[in-house]
Amino acid sequence: MITWSIAIACIIILFIWLDFWLGSKYFKKNAPVFSYETNLSDMELITEGKDFFDLLFNDLNKAKKSIRICFFIVGNDAISQEFFRILQDKAQSGIPVYLLMDWMGSLKVKRKYIQRLKKCGVKVKRGNKPMLPFLFYRLNRRNHRKIAIIDGQISYLGGFNVGKEYLGADPKLGHWKDYHIRLPHPSLAITMEKIFSYDWRREGQGLTNNYYTNTSDRNCALTITEAGQLELNIIEWINHATDSIMIGSPYFIPTKRVFSSLLAALERGVELTILVPKKADHPFVKAAALPFFKKILKHGGSVYYYNNGFYHTKVILIDHNWCDIGTANFDQRSFLYNQEINLIVNNKNLIRPIKHAISKDLSDSFLLTEQAIKQMPITIKINRVLSRLLRPFL
Repeated sequence: MITWSIAIACIIILFIWLDFWLGSKYFKKNAPVFSYETNLSDMELITEGKDFFDLLFNDLNKAKKSIRICFFIVGNDAISQEFFRILQDKAQSGIPVYLLMDWMGSLKVKRKYIQRLKKCGVKVKRGNKPMLPFLFYRLNRRNHRKIAIIDGQISYLGGFNVGKEYLGADPKLGHWKDYHIRLPHPSLAITMEKIFSYDWRREGQGLTNNYYTNTSDRNCALTITEAGQLELNIIEWINHATDSIMIGSPYFIPTKRVFSSLLAALERGVELTILVPKKADHPFVKAAALPFFKKILKHGGSVYYYNNGFYHTKVILIDHNWCDIGTANFDQRSFLYNQEINLIVNNKNLIRPIKHAISKDLSDSFLLTEQAIKQMPITIKINRVLSRLLRPFL
């Protein structure tokens, strides 16, 4: 009986491994190659949930031609209902409204709410539904893009989703700090409409590879990544740093290749600063980061714990004048599986508000030390061991 149990377990493990391996190959082969460059003259950084929802809902209410919106997480609470109500009202007024939600991230959205949206004329889809082939790979793949495009004129991208926790209403997490950007830029809005349309189409018509790159000399680049593309981008950015690297993320679980690049940067004298939340919204993520932090501290880098609520930003600042901001966390899920969208900005004036926000967040943080890691409770140390096995899935 034990022999049969072991044999069955081995077969299941082999099946899951093959599913991941073949799924990874398939999605890498079919991943879109996309980078759009333009000259950006203005962007608005949003760091508080109330400001985000006030601005977004105001723009949605003013929409005259079209609304295309995608969120990873949509909750089941008052702010989510207000969001749905606005979309329903705009659809009933005759405006084309498209809502795309990740299947896993929108599990809290009840079927009756989706039916009500559709009845009012809102086109609704849930992306990344689990299916064959590559079931287990798909279960770990998320549409993590959080974008909104209104009238082909205004667009949003960043870290906020739709739910009360983003207003700081979760008592466990408290104040919610995030970075989202509002872009009053028609060229970028039209480009983001193309990205949205790509995600929308493939939920019903399969994959396509019809996107392009633009390599002219511009001050910003909009990139979409999935299936391992972001890992390559991150390594390239780190390798080009000559003075400093600042990484802000709710999670710090890099791949071996990315972490090796960070250690190499420290070896060549680049100043490395990591900012993560002291509080964790998942059981193992804090423990999973500690082995990396221990090595970073040993090599002369700095690690800060944000201590004014929950820190959910996704930002990388290179050499104080080049910035990546968007939807991707600094973890293996974003690097290897998720569908992400990021804006790379190479303009000192445009990134000045981001640098100011980072400085403010660092002032609300404290330095992590090697001694503090040694003195962490036994539960964290146990989770650290377990998290080694779970790193790709955290």
